[in-house]
Amino acid sequence: MFRLRSTLVVALGASLVALNLAACSSSGSTKAGAAGAAGGSSSNQATTSIASTAGTNAASPAAQNGSAAAAPAASTAPPSGYTEPLAPIGCGGITPAMVNDLVNTPVTSITFSSGFGVYPDHHFECDAGMRVAIYPQDSNKGQYTADLTAENVAGIPLSGVGDVAVYTLPPLSGMPDIYAHKGTVTCELQPTSTVTDYKVAIDPKSAFGGSITKEAGAAWATKAAGLCTAVFTALKA
Repeated sequence: MFRLRSTLVVALGASLVALNLAACSSSGSTKAGAAGAAGGSSSNQATTSIASTAGTNAASPAAQNGSAAAAPAASTAPPSGYTEPLAPIGCGGITPAMVNDLVNTPVTSITFSSGFGVYPDHHFECDAGMRVAIYPQDSNKGQYTADLTAENVAGIPLSGVGDVAVYTLPPLSGMPDIYAHKGTVTCELQPTSTVTDYKVAIDPKSAFGGSITKEAGAAWATKAAGLCTAVFTALKA
């Protein structure tokens, strides 16, 4: 009986030892597996991060180059010499011979200017020994009326020039200004105030010879208005 009991105790102890060994083995395998999984996840994350960074760095120069390449495609401002296309046409109607019949200092050419680029109303100027301002789109005579009103003197009619034309004489009888309109075009002649610059009779009674008679002003204005007639013809007004 005692021998049987001892045998059972020995057998039971052996079983417990086997169970403990099995549990330890299972626990070690589980931990190893978990560690391996964790290591694999960390490795994957690092690989993904490096690939992402490399992709960004690789794409960045291309994007920069693309931006740099796109810049020249932007619209550029007109060249500094770009002017109103109608200017050489309108001013081309005036010849040096016509101008030299009006001024004391001969001119050899008629130049034009429209400032920087093209104005919305397409106006331009001719330098013809005097300022010749042309407004080709003044269909409602707004510019004509405004500039004539700004003179603050009554306009004196000129016949045979455009649809309507007048000249004005300043109070001190300097050089006359001329305003003419035909179709949609307004033409304005504005000589300097120095009467000796022009072929016009000086008033012998004027102080220092600085003014002209009304008759001389009317005669000069009638002749000078021919410049506006030439512009109207050139622009087919």
